[in-house]
Amino acid sequence: MKKIAMTLLLALVLALPSLAGGTVKEIDQHQFKQLVGIIDGDTWTQTAKRACVVDFNADWCGPCRRLAPILKEVAAMYPDIDFYSVNVDNNPELSKQLGIDGIPMLLILPAPGKGDPGNIDGFVPKEELIRAIEQTVYGK
Repeated sequence: MKKIAMTLLLALVLALPSLAGGTVKEIDQHQFKQLVGIIDGDTWTQTAKRACVVDFNADWCGPCRRLAPILKEVAAMYPDIDFYSVNVDNNPELSKQLGIDGIPMLLILPAPGKGDPGNIDGFVPKEELIRAIEQTVYGK
């Protein structure tokens, strides 16, 4: 009986992070340079050491607010991918450099040397986001 209780407790503890969702870290333009990439004129240099998804959003944006919990769910599904959030109102220089003229906008970067970046403009359902990540990051 004790073994069953311990096994159930362990299973619950291991399941809690996925029930709560993954982490989407809010970053600013300076952290973007360190964690994601650097834009110098027309030149892009990826600084991310592994695949990442960057959500460009704003507090006042309805579709952005609807996408946020979906991103958190999807982040829990992909522990090998970093998920970031950038508020465009707080980081106008970065938004301008990247040519972001509509939000939400998702930038999907595979690990360095593993393929070409992708992006999604506007709100997308969870299934479409997963498809885009699978295709861009894993080539599926």
